[in-house]
Amino acid sequence: MAKQSFAVYSLPDVVTVMNHPGVGKCVLSNAGGGRITVAYANDMASVTTTATGYVVINKLVAKNGSISLEIPTNSEADIFLRKYIKYVERAKTGEFALGTLSLTDPAANRVLNFVGVVPQKKPDEGYDQTSGNRQYNLLFAEMTEA
Repeated sequence: MAKQSFAVYSLPDVVTVMNHPGVGKCVLSNAGGGRITVAYANDMASVTTTATGYVVINKLVAKNGSISLEIPTNSEADIFLRKYIKYVERAKTGEFALGTLSLTDPAANRVLNFVGVVPQKKPDEGYDQTSGNRQYNLLFAEMTEA
């Protein structure tokens, strides 16, 4: 049998789990989760140049950023995320940033773990004659790859 020269990807195989000790856990991927976008907030490096032209490359280690989740309106994932936002909005400061999110992508053999997950803002509301998606924007303090 010839070796495959292509890659296979399937969003349904990606497992996304959101957790907060005050709200509980939701497997977003089994509860209506849709498109996921991870954006890193900072550069990995910067360059400093002295007056004499000497160049210094600075390695930066910030691992924070944002996650955008497109979730079908009124799905179990949407209901969980609305509950989560309502809870942390009213929670004591010490509980605000206890959210975690993990993303497992078996096709890429990657597991991403996000800690210090907080809502950036409440999602915009849209009402139409057909169901649509609600976009949740979350911030994270640190991402590690297992």
